[in-house]
Amino acid sequence: MLGVIGDVVQDVVVWQLEPQRNATDTKSEIVLRRGGSAANVAAFAGPRYPTRFIGCVGDDLGGHALGEELAGHGVDVRLQRRGQTGTIVLLVDEHGERTMFPSRGASALLEPIDPGWLEGLEVLHVTAYSFESGPTADTVLDAVQRQHAQGGLVSLDLSSAGLIEHYGVAEFLDLVERCHPELISANEDECRLLGLVDGAAAGAGLERFPAAIVLARHGKDATMVFDRGQLVATVPVPPVEDVRDLTGAGDAFNAGFLAAYLGNGGDLIASCEAGHALSARVLRSPGATEAP
Repeated sequence: MLGVIGDVVQDVVVWQLEPQRNATDTKSEIVLRRGGSAANVAAFAGPRYPTRFIGCVGDDLGGHALGEELAGHGVDVRLQRRGQTGTIVLLVDEHGERTMFPSRGASALLEPIDPGWLEGLEVLHVTAYSFESGPTADTVLDAVQRQHAQGGLVSLDLSSAGLIEHYGVAEFLDLVERCHPELISANEDECRLLGLVDGAAAGAGLERFPAAIVLARHGKDATMVFDRGQLVATVPVPPVEDVRDLTGAGDAFNAGFLAAYLGNGGDLIASCEAGHALSARVLRSPGATEAP
C-alpha cells in the first residue's frame, strides 16, 4: 500500500478569463476543489494503487466533504479533526500560471498518529509543506522515522522554492537528510536552489543524498532521473495541448510515478512515463482534477 501524509485543504480556484483588471471586475470562473499537495497525490493515486491518506481537517462541512471526496477515489482515509479546515485561494491567470493565498488551518495541526495507520505501507509519501508550521511538522517527521523502522520506504516532494527560502536552504537540506528519503521529487526551481542537479548551492548537491533516487522535473522539458548520484535516465515529456491550469500537475506526476513504481517492480523510466501521462490529464483540467 502507498501511504500519503500531510496537507489537505479546500482549494478555491479563480480561473481568469481575461487579464486582471485592477480595482474592478475581471471575468472569471470559480470552482471549489479538494486541495493540499499530499491530498492531491492520494486522490490521483487511489484509483491506480491501494492508497491510504493521513491528515487533519476541521470538524466542519469542508472537512467532512474532503474526507468523502478522497474516499470517493478509493482512498483509505485516516483523519484527525480539530480547528478549522484549511483553505487556499488559487488565482490562475489566462496563461495557466498560479498565485496562491494559503490559510492552512487544521492542515498544520496533525498530532501524533495511531501506529496502526502506518501498518502495511510500502512507501510513505511526504510533502515538504508538512514541515511549514504547527505540530504537523513533528508528527510527520516521527511518522517518517517509524516508517523506516518498520522497513518501509519514504518519498519526499520538495514542494516549493518559496518554502525552502523561507525555511533556509542549509536548514532545509538538514531536514531532508533527517528524513533520509529513498525517493526525492523536485521541480526545476527547487533543484536549482538546492543544487540537486548542478551542485551550484554551497554544501548542496546530490552528494548530500547518496542513497536516494532523485526525480528532477523540468516542466515541459525532460525529467532527469538520478540514482545514487548518477544520471541514469532522461525521460522526455510528451507535449500537452490545451493546458488550462498548472494546479496539481506536480502532485499528479508523483502519484502516477509512485503507483507505477510500486506496481511494476521499480522500473524508473516506465514510472516516469506514467507520471507524465497523469500530469498531462491534470494540466487539461481546472484545479487538481483529471480531464475525462
